[in-house]
Amino acid sequence: MRFAHLALLAATPALVAGITACSHSKDSAKNTTSTTVAASSTTGAATTTGPATSPKPLPPNPTRPPVPTTVQPSDVDCGPITGANGKSANVIAYANQAGIPGCTEAITVASHYVNATRSGDAVEVDGWTCEPQPDTVVPHICFKDGFLIGLRGDAAPNPPAPTTTPPPTTTTPAGNVNCGTVTDAGGGTRTVIAVATPAGTVGCTEAINVATKYAQTISTTDTATIDGWSCNAVPGNPSVPSQCTKDGLIINLAAS
Repeated sequence: MRFAHLALLAATPALVAGITACSHSKDSAKNTTSTTVAASSTTGAATTTGPATSPKPLPPNPTRPPVPTTVQPSDVDCGPITGANGKSANVIAYANQAGIPGCTEAITVASHYVNATRSGDAVEVDGWTCEPQPDTVVPHICFKDGFLIGLRGDAAPNPPAPTTTPPPTTTTPAGNVNCGTVTDAGGGTRTVIAVATPAGTVGCTEAINVATKYAQTISTTDTATIDGWSCNAVPGNPSVPSQCTKDGLIINLAAS
């Protein structure tokens, strides 16, 4: 038993060393795992960060490259052009990952864009998409396949002419007959118009007789039947305040 005890004591340092080594090995593995997790977390955070967005409040358009806020040394100023509005702008060929547009093409596209009549919408010009944007320095841009052209200045297309509805005509239609005037019950004067209608035109004698009787009738209502004609006031029409009709024929009692 004594020899066994001595053998056990002799083996103890080796056993302790083995346990210690094992412990270090586990700690190292744990540290390695923690480092890997941290790295994975860092990588994950990086991949969830989206691409840099344009600083301008442009409408959504996934095909438009970001528009720079200032001209960089690598950008190319291709020179000025004049728009249909008579104002000028410098054509800027912006440098980005797609490259730099050639000045000849940039000038051609920009000139074709601003020397025309356009609405405020995006439009295709020589294969490029050109459109206004909410920027007072670069108010118009054109882009294609990642290439970008900006117009720094006030050159712009002419807006479409506003469409207006012609005012209603106030002239007497051809065929109407001015039959003269009559005096109403209040002493005022009315002009009697025999109106030309598809049914024909009433004769002036009949028109004057009917208009006179109606204008001089004192009644509590604006409606009356005169010799078979239906006469009444015409609300909202100060130029023809009264009218008489019969079988498609019309007599207007116009204000004088």
